[in-house]
Amino acid sequence: MPKMKLSIVIPAYNEEKRIKSTLESLVNRFNSSCEIIVVSESNDKTDYIVTEFSKTSAVIKLLASSQRLGKGGAFKKGVRNAHGEIVMLLDSDLPVPISDVEKVISLMKRVDVAVASREVEGTKILVYPPMARVFAGKAFSRIFNALFNLNVKDTQCGCKAFRKEVLEKVLNNVESNGFEFDAELLFKCRRAGYKIIEVPVTWSFKPDSKLSLFQDTLKMSRGVLKLWVKTYIVTQKT
Repeated sequence: MPKMKLSIVIPAYNEEKRIKSTLESLVNRFNSSCEIIVVSESNDKTDYIVTEFSKTSAVIKLLASSQRLGKGGAFKKGVRNAHGEIVMLLDSDLPVPISDVEKVISLMKRVDVAVASREVEGTKILVYPPMARVFAGKAFSRIFNALFNLNVKDTQCGCKAFRKEVLEKVLNNVESNGFEFDAELLFKCRRAGYKIIEVPVTWSFKPDSKLSLFQDTLKMSRGVLKLWVKTYIVTQKT
């Protein structure tokens, strides 16, 4: 892959069990061709692990927060401190192989947003999550697509790349910070006229997810309803 200025932003909440291996994989592949920004809101050893790792790798940067930011809030903070022309949102458990991370990034030569997808032809699922999570994820994406005409089959896969200029124009208009953040960000990008492509990847479910299926599904549903009302009801009356 040709060298390019890349920022990888990793939101992290209590990821002491997984963050080191993720950073090792990224540094071994990208070395000095990118910066890796870990935005942590942790109260375990995550911050310590990232700080120690950064002593041996200058590309690692820790942005620590004493307050809960949510996935969206953490990504927004990371973007404000990013210097790359391309910014990647990557889950801390590295849900896809490094080769697929590269594949997503390589497509940024011709699109504005590239999204790793578990729902398009060519995808391989090596380890499936519990069926309740599969159902909830598919239902959320389909309902969101139906409400907002997004046409992105998998809004939630934790590997997405954006042109920095796109985020600079769109991100301030994204209100949500929870797990529905990904979908709203993609919707705002699509609505602004930017080109989005879904990329088939090899994906594996990782245990120790911070998603609470019942509570977070309710929060996501409320967030989506609020966004729909504001987008299609309130704005039409004003």
